[in-house]
Amino acid sequence: MGAAILTLGVLVGGLGITSPAYAAGADYPSWDDVQQARQNEQTAAAEVTRVEGLIQGLNVDVANAQAAANIAADEYQQADTIATQAEINSNRLAEQVKEATTAAEESAGQVAVLMSKMGRSTGNSVSLELLGDPENADDALYKLGAMTKLTERSTEVLDRAKQAANLVTTLNDQATVASDILTQARADAESALNRATTASAAAQNAVAEQEANQSRLIEQLATLKGTRVEEETQYAVGVAVRAEEARKRAEEEAARKRAEEEARRQAEANKPKPGTGGGGGGVVLPPPPPQTGGGTGTYWAGSESGWWRPAPGGITSPYGPRPVMCPKGCSAPFHAGLDFGGGTGTPIKAVSSGTVTFAGNAGAFGNRVIVDHGGGVQSYYGHLSAFNVRVGARVNGGDVIAFMGSTGVATGPHLDLKIYVGGSHTDPAAFLRARGVRI
Repeated sequence: MGAAILTLGVLVGGLGITSPAYAAGADYPSWDDVQQARQNEQTAAAEVTRVEGLIQGLNVDVANAQAAANIAADEYQQADTIATQAEINSNRLAEQVKEATTAAEESAGQVAVLMSKMGRSTGNSVSLELLGDPENADDALYKLGAMTKLTERSTEVLDRAKQAANLVTTLNDQATVASDILTQARADAESALNRATTASAAAQNAVAEQEANQSRLIEQLATLKGTRVEEETQYAVGVAVRAEEARKRAEEEAARKRAEEEARRQAEANKPKPGTGGGGGGVVLPPPPPQTGGGTGTYWAGSESGWWRPAPGGITSPYGPRPVMCPKGCSAPFHAGLDFGGGTGTPIKAVSSGTVTFAGNAGAFGNRVIVDHGGGVQSYYGHLSAFNVRVGARVNGGDVIAFMGSTGVATGPHLDLKIYVGGSHTDPAAFLRARGVRI
């Protein structure tokens, strides 16, 4: 199948990225995520191809099984015709046996009658009658002729009776054979048909099962294709956003260095000249933006103990009691954090190194990031417009972790910084000043 993979340059160009997409979020997939998405799609495509080949083979099996079933059905029909004819023959033979049995019984009766008559009139008695009564010789000769005829008749009847008995025996044997043929023919036909029907049903069931499997795999492949395209697109967006962030950080660092250099130059210029007894005019420019309080930690550089100011703007709402800004209950009379002013998209920095334990929406607090610094200390960053970290990420002090916004309950873009120690909130300004940060 092999879906075409867009290059990073084409993706970035196609997306028309010309400025930082801070609002889109910064939880972008890595290159490993993109590779895994591609691998998942290729694996699924290979499985779909394999199942398609399997279904083609099974369709051939179904066609063969159906052909065998048709042949078996024809054989069953022929066997049933043979069985039906055998049944007709068996019935006819049974009728013939019945008729032959009746004829044999009649012939046996005739034989019995003739034998009885022959027993009453024998050839010896007729001969004595002829010698003893010559005057009645004609009558005696008639009787002698009748005796001869009777003997011939009895022989004929006896032969017919034997033939009838033999026919009965023969027909009975034929009927038995016909019955056996009938039973075997039907059994063979039914067995062949059952085997063919079972094979055809099994083949059809196999195809139905694989077709269902194919449908499921095709759906999964479509999902994986969508995931892969989304991963590649988001990866490209992430690369562009991170590049823009790096550019802005470089610009900010360059501006900071220029400001420091200008401040140093001005300080040198304002030093009293030897022999002049005084200093000249001029103003020493502090590093932008203006900061208040002592300490070396700023938005541009960390303190000696590694703590940073999270945003460059001024303080708009300090820690402690404050007027209720929302009478409907969406704000509290005590502010447990420290608000920094600024514009939407201003990079927010981690106040110190630690591990990200939360990066998501927190209702009224808007988009929020929580960093665990260890030792029971946690920093909370609220009302963000977008994230630059994900849960589990390890960050250093000064790393950009998010961007300023006005999500949740907020009157405008700002950063709500909260510091928790041992599970209880504390004044972020006092906490950071104690660690050398200018607030």
